[in-house]
Amino acid sequence: MESRATSTKARLLLLLLLACTCGAVSPSGEAAEAKALLTWKSTLTISDANASSPLSSWSPASSPCGSWSGVACNAAGRIAALTVPGAGVAGTLDALDFSALPALASLNLSGNPLAGAIPANVSLLASLASLDLSSNNLTGGIPAALGTLRGLRALVLRNNPLGGRIPGSLAKLAALRRLDLQAVRLVGTIPPELGRLRALTFLDLSRNSLSGELPPSFAGMAKMRELYLSRNNLSGVIPPELFTSWPEVTLFFLHYNSFTGSVPPEIGRAGKLRFLALEANNLTGVIPAEIGSLTGLEFLDLGRNSLSGPIPASIRSLKLLVGMALSFNGLTGLVPPEIGSMSLLQNLDLNDNQLEGGLPATISSLKDLYSLDFSNNKFTGTIPSIGSKKLLSAAFANNSFSGSFPRTFCQVASLALLDLSSNQLWGELPNCLWDLEDLLFLDLSSNGFSGKVPSSGSANLSSLESLHLANNRLTGEFPTILKKCKQLIVLDIGPMPQGLLANLTSMMKPQTEFNMTSLIHHQVLHLDGAMNFVDRIDVNWKMKSYTFQGTIALMVGIDLSGNSFSGEIPTELANLWGLRFLNLSRNHLSGHIPENIGDLKLLESLDCSWNELSGAIPSSISKLPSLSSLSLSNNNLSGEIPTGNQLQTLDDPSIYNNNSGLCGYPLVACSKGSSGTVETLDVELETVYFYYSIIAGLVLGFWLWLGSLVFFKTWRTYVFCCVDRLQDKV
Repeated sequence: MESRATSTKARLLLLLLLACTCGAVSPSGEAAEAKALLTWKSTLTISDANASSPLSSWSPASSPCGSWSGVACNAAGRIAALTVPGAGVAGTLDALDFSALPALASLNLSGNPLAGAIPANVSLLASLASLDLSSNNLTGGIPAALGTLRGLRALVLRNNPLGGRIPGSLAKLAALRRLDLQAVRLVGTIPPELGRLRALTFLDLSRNSLSGELPPSFAGMAKMRELYLSRNNLSGVIPPELFTSWPEVTLFFLHYNSFTGSVPPEIGRAGKLRFLALEANNLTGVIPAEIGSLTGLEFLDLGRNSLSGPIPASIRSLKLLVGMALSFNGLTGLVPPEIGSMSLLQNLDLNDNQLEGGLPATISSLKDLYSLDFSNNKFTGTIPSIGSKKLLSAAFANNSFSGSFPRTFCQVASLALLDLSSNQLWGELPNCLWDLEDLLFLDLSSNGFSGKVPSSGSANLSSLESLHLANNRLTGEFPTILKKCKQLIVLDIGPMPQGLLANLTSMMKPQTEFNMTSLIHHQVLHLDGAMNFVDRIDVNWKMKSYTFQGTIALMVGIDLSGNSFSGEIPTELANLWGLRFLNLSRNHLSGHIPENIGDLKLLESLDCSWNELSGAIPSSISKLPSLSSLSLSNNNLSGEIPTGNQLQTLDDPSIYNNNSGLCGYPLVACSKGSSGTVETLDVELETVYFYYSIIAGLVLGFWLWLGSLVFFKTWRTYVFCCVDRLQDKV
């Protein structure tokens, strides 16, 4: 009995010891983890703008589990997840003891300004399943040691300046489902061994400098759903076996590379494909008819290649297609009428091909169109009726369309961009043109429009930034309604109404590529749907003809050269502080150059040549700090040329040619009390005498030579003999 009691006490004592020992494990592990995180925190800095950073709750006085923001623990009380995205945490990962976090399964430090390298000892996180260090400033390449994290299912390092190559060791991550290395400055080729990642469903290697071919071994990634390889330097053919081996693929993006060969007909086997972008490669051949088998396709971009042949009629099966871009190719033939069956289409771009004939009337069936571009083809006939009331952008430029202005556009209140330039359209412009409230860009130039430009409309035209009406047969006075155009930046017209300049308020501030508002916003699926139209204008600038396209945001100016404008230069011009060029040459302008011309501080080029301007050059012109091109020649200007730092660099006398009363640098110096007339006349007379002397010498020499032949028989005989010998030789 006593022995049994002793045995029972012994068991109880042993259980008590075990309980104490077990109870001590958790606090000990938790303390080590807390110490590791607090030590790392002590090396970091947190931006003042992020006072609510999760790290502010990390304190030795509290437990990580349940008290620390961004920290989650498992049932055993060990830290299993560390989630601190966008917390303004600056520093490195060097002081973080990964060995103290054996239970950590998820680490997310994305969107912080962390710098330095990814430590190789991150491989000590034996339980890690997800690692997200995206959008930091990490450098030093991708450590090969990451390949030892056999349980890793997601590796996201995008948007870091890591550099280096893709380590082949990543092929050992058999459980990996998501690999995101977008924009990490990778170089070299893609390791073929990555094809062993059979569990991978998402791969993003876009926006790097990868070269070489797309490995055919990628066909081994049988579960692939989304592939992003765009914006690299990849070349070679697109492996056809990818489309036969990836039954689940929904997205295939290879745009902006250098792939060659044809679009594989096997693409029709990828039955679940929804997004296909092969834009901006070197693909040749025809668009395969098998593309019509992709009945779930929502987005198709084959633009900027060298594809030829017709648009296949099989596209009629793409009834879910929302966006189709086939621009900048060599496609020929007609636009198939089957295009009208793609009832969900929002964006259609056939720009810059060799397509011909008339556009099918079925286009009017596309009720959801937001953007339409048929420019730069060989289309003929009339522009068909547009059935979409949602249209934002419509371009038909550089074709041979005929007929009158399509009034169907007047019924599209949302229209922001309309380009009908360089066609054979004729007739009068309708009054409803100025009813388009949201119009940003209108180009009707180089057609046969005639009659008066409408002068009234219901819209206030407050959004209009660019208007082109030149090269038509328009008559009458210019529409004063354009005085409402407070945002007008580009104006390509004929006569200008009185007071218009005072209303061009958008030219009263400097324009940069960052404050231009020429964007047409529209969401196409989940893709970027902002349409940024590229404006252009032909101007005479710095004594040469230029076409500004794309850079027009930085080229705010006025070119009224080669017209028949008369009267004085409007003083309101000096209020347009954003002007960079001003060309008023070859007109009949008279009077003085405005004294306040010096207020145009950004002006780079000023040309007032070939007019009838008189008086002195205003001294304020010397205060133009950016002026690099000036021409005031062929006027009636007089007095002393102003001096100034920038003006002294313009030392070409031709700038001031044919102004009878000018003097001063770079012309002859002005005499004391003189306006410079005498000195200028002396120079001109000397020039005239010089040329007269040359002409007189030539005439005298000719007659002396001819007289010698007439009056001296010996000379005449000798010359004729020389001519005979020369003729015999010939």
